[in-house]
Amino acid sequence: MPALASPRIDRGIRVAVAFASDPFEAVERARDQIAERREQRQALPSYEADTRWAETLRQKIGSDAGRDLADEFDDVWRGVEAAFAEQQLPFGRGAFGGWDDGDPALARAAWYVVRELRPGVVVETGVGRGVTTRVILEALARNGDGHLWSIDVPPLLERGLADETAAVVPASHRKRWTFIRGSSRRRLRPLLAQLGHVDVFLHDSFHSARNLLFEWEAALPRLQRPGVLLADDVHRNAALTEFTRAHPTFDRIVCPHDEGVELFAVLVRRNNGS
Repeated sequence: MPALASPRIDRGIRVAVAFASDPFEAVERARDQIAERREQRQALPSYEADTRWAETLRQKIGSDAGRDLADEFDDVWRGVEAAFAEQQLPFGRGAFGGWDDGDPALARAAWYVVRELRPGVVVETGVGRGVTTRVILEALARNGDGHLWSIDVPPLLERGLADETAAVVPASHRKRWTFIRGSSRRRLRPLLAQLGHVDVFLHDSFHSARNLLFEWEAALPRLQRPGVLLADDVHRNAALTEFTRAHPTFDRIVCPHDEGVELFAVLVRRNNGS
């Protein structure tokens, strides 16, 4: 009986298959991984999380519908949890091939922003199994207007997970949704040029500073006023500090996840900024 392949050999085979099947995306992912390892050797900024971030966010976007928005979101989140249970999918930290499903706090922030600002154009990078995608689409449906464009590369090495992409996004909301397969490095600028503007932009793809800064800088010239940028896992590098230092016309809110010590950020562009 032949010996089983070692984990290292097995991974090598999957890497080779990924490069052969989609060399551009495989190279981009490798570049981000190299950048991330380099960033991890640098001193990370210390962000002070706003434990009352929901109230702060509502103030910044001019909302007085706090309780109503919170009650709405609780109903939507129960639907997300039910969708995972119905499909017998594990849910939470590391449940998607080692990646996390969308955190409820980030999803709640997206809900508040979309429901209050009533955007016509929302763009997100990173879909996974579709937690924030579903929440944004539910918000657009309640608004009765708007469209979401999502850019994502299904896992390159864990190819069996590709079938789970957007698994919890219901067919009833997909008429307001366009999914674009590919990395933001390949797809984002052409999409933004096609759209002309964006009202809300959410980064939840590969969390290197290289990638986050590329995405936010690409979105910035197209961002309407008032406009909002969101990003998950900003504690992993100094991109948030670098971006807000270069662009001081944003009100920055650093928010804790509901679970753990991870952080996400919401940047609200001031109407009177340059």
